[in-house]
Amino acid sequence: MTMDEQLSLKEAMAATHPHAEAPELGSALTALRVTNAAVRAATDEPGLLRDVCRAVVDATAFRFAAVSHADADCRTLQRIAWSMPLLDDVGDETLVLDDSPWCAAAREALLAGRPFLAPAGLASILAVLPLRDGTQLLGALQIACMRADGFAVGSIDLLQEAANALAYGMVVLRKAERHAAVEEALRRVNRARKTLSEANRALVRATEEQGLLQDISRIIVEEGGYRFAWVGYAQHDDAKSVAIMAFHGIDREFLDWQRLTWGEGERGHGATGVAIRTGQPSIGRSIRKDEALAPWRDEDLRRGIAAVSAFPLRQGDEVLGNLTIAATEEDAFDEAEANLLGELADDLSFGIATLRLRERNREAQETIKRMAEEDALTGLPNRWRLRMRLVAEIDAAMARSGPLALLVLGLNHFPEVNETLGYQQGDLMLCEVAARIRRVVQDASGVARVGESEFAILLPHADAAAASRAAQRLLTELLEPVPLGEIMLDVSGSIGIAVFPGHGAEADALIRRANVAMHQARQQGHGHALYTGGRDRECARRLALIGDLHRAIDAGQMRLYCQPKARLANGELCGVEALVRWEHPQRGTLWPNEFISLAEHSGLISPLTDWVMQAAFRQSYVWRQEGLSVPVAVNLSARDLRDPKLIERVRNHFATWGADAGDIQFELTESALMQDPQGSLECLHRLKDLGSALFIDDFGTGYSSLAYLQKLPVDAIKIDKSFVQDMLSNNDSNVIVRSTIDLAHDLDLEVVAEGVEDRAGWEHLSAQGCDVAQGYVISEPIRAEAFAAWRSERARKTPTH
Repeated sequence: MTMDEQLSLKEAMAATHPHAEAPELGSALTALRVTNAAVRAATDEPGLLRDVCRAVVDATAFRFAAVSHADADCRTLQRIAWSMPLLDDVGDETLVLDDSPWCAAAREALLAGRPFLAPAGLASILAVLPLRDGTQLLGALQIACMRADGFAVGSIDLLQEAANALAYGMVVLRKAERHAAVEEALRRVNRARKTLSEANRALVRATEEQGLLQDISRIIVEEGGYRFAWVGYAQHDDAKSVAIMAFHGIDREFLDWQRLTWGEGERGHGATGVAIRTGQPSIGRSIRKDEALAPWRDEDLRRGIAAVSAFPLRQGDEVLGNLTIAATEEDAFDEAEANLLGELADDLSFGIATLRLRERNREAQETIKRMAEEDALTGLPNRWRLRMRLVAEIDAAMARSGPLALLVLGLNHFPEVNETLGYQQGDLMLCEVAARIRRVVQDASGVARVGESEFAILLPHADAAAASRAAQRLLTELLEPVPLGEIMLDVSGSIGIAVFPGHGAEADALIRRANVAMHQARQQGHGHALYTGGRDRECARRLALIGDLHRAIDAGQMRLYCQPKARLANGELCGVEALVRWEHPQRGTLWPNEFISLAEHSGLISPLTDWVMQAAFRQSYVWRQEGLSVPVAVNLSARDLRDPKLIERVRNHFATWGADAGDIQFELTESALMQDPQGSLECLHRLKDLGSALFIDDFGTGYSSLAYLQKLPVDAIKIDKSFVQDMLSNNDSNVIVRSTIDLAHDLDLEVVAEGVEDRAGWEHLSAQGCDVAQGYVISEPIRAEAFAAWRSERARKTPTH
């Protein structure tokens, strides 16, 4: 409809209602009155607008009233409140003020703060009254009159006053609302700040993690006034579940019912799941409006939960879990409040990390103390702690003038258990023995592990007789075999006893003498023995022997012996092993087991090896001069392999005696090789470069891997005599021997069996395919000078085997 058409319609309507002016004026006054009343009674803006529209129509002759919101440029009027019923001829809900003449005039009037009359339809005129806050246009009050010819004189001014009153009320309510919002925001910030402050106090006082989590949850609810709070830890299981660690303000059943996860499934899109998965806070999630919270909505609303936020608990780059907080207000968790709660979550994460570090430090200190005082395998006190206890008990015994006894129990043949079955089985045996000792000894705190296979038992009030009875009970307890997997292993032990004050008044003296008595019992086969003093003399003898060994090498007291080796296929001699005996001027002939270990521990093994090599090279030269071709095998120790001058020394011997590579062989024990596998491998390669044959001695006792064995540049392996001597009576040993032969042959190695004592062993090894035998079935070790004669005699009697 054009502007001209609207004016013509207005003139026609005025002609048909010439006498309506006075009632319209009264309606305007009434509209002003009810608007003022509504403004005075209003508590919120939407209610005020609704009440004014309804009151203007109910109390006056006007047909319709509405309030519209104007955009910034007054291009549209969006109706936000109106009287009922809504008339069909009052225009659209959104009135677009385009550039048509009357729309432009309306927009100009509103922006200028003037009322504007517009046709509302065929039967009425619409007054559009600006609602202003100073120079700002808030919107418009729209009133439709009953007269087609327009409003009465003066009524527009009154209605504009009503509009001004309404605008004033809107402004006042908005200011009040903003003030209330600020107060509410301050209240929430203050409760968050108070919560943060109390939480920090709890962090400072915290001594353990679980208590801290529970305190923080309680503070958030009781001090902060939140609906509930809980802490969870992310689980790295298939379900990516969340373990509930602490909570307050809600029951555990409710949290369990939620079945929260931090995975991508439906129950992982709540605030908790999102916070853990993303590592970012999930703030102010509305229970009523957030569709992702639908699985929990009904129950949450029933419990008065309106909004929820979750904050990740971080440990570096890892998300440890969540701090989840719920509120009863739907608009809770504004930016300032959320920032403070996020700071609380960060502080909680720091507190958890601090407590864990403190706990780790405490555990480390306890571990250090335990390692210093306890045996890691059995959990028993160690030698140091035993000594401290023994010192205290000696002082107590002195004070009461009473006795005490110290027992040292040593397991017999324990190294063989480790060598044969492995260290793991040996450890199991030690733990079982420790348990059995505890069962016998009434005061288990007096039991200690003082050596690899040695235990000490302190009996604070025992005399020699009581100590002997206790020793017998311990030995009886050890009679029952120990189950190690499918093996039942017999355990035997020897016990030495030292008694205060008869055997000493100092802790170290009693420990040493109980240990001496244990070795006495083992040597004598008596099970247990009281200290008698003889073992001290033996220790002195060994020390003296070390001193003698220094001089023996240079004094010409060493003798070269040879033990022959023969091929099992035909009995043909194929070499000898160089052995050493010590002709001691006072003690007579000493065998290697009496001084080799002394040489190794005293640093004399290298000079001794040098003597043996020199003697072997010289003897090989003598035999060559006599027309004999006999390869001589020289043993090298682990210390020899580590000697950087070993290869140079060997080269010098070859050069000095004009020996060929085949004249001298070298034997190295498997255990020596395994002390330094890489270094040993390099040394073997350098020896092999000289052309000599290399043997692995005592094979089966050093735990070398097949991969390592495959790398070694050796020619043969020698099966340890402990397996060979038992192979006919022990199926396990027989299996080891047979498997070793097969393995060596698969690796193109010859096999030498040590310790072949009789014809039955010879025949069995021959049937197994073994290549070479060494042992008393051929000959005991022979003085090198007598070997040629022995060989001739053997050849005369038994030309072949």
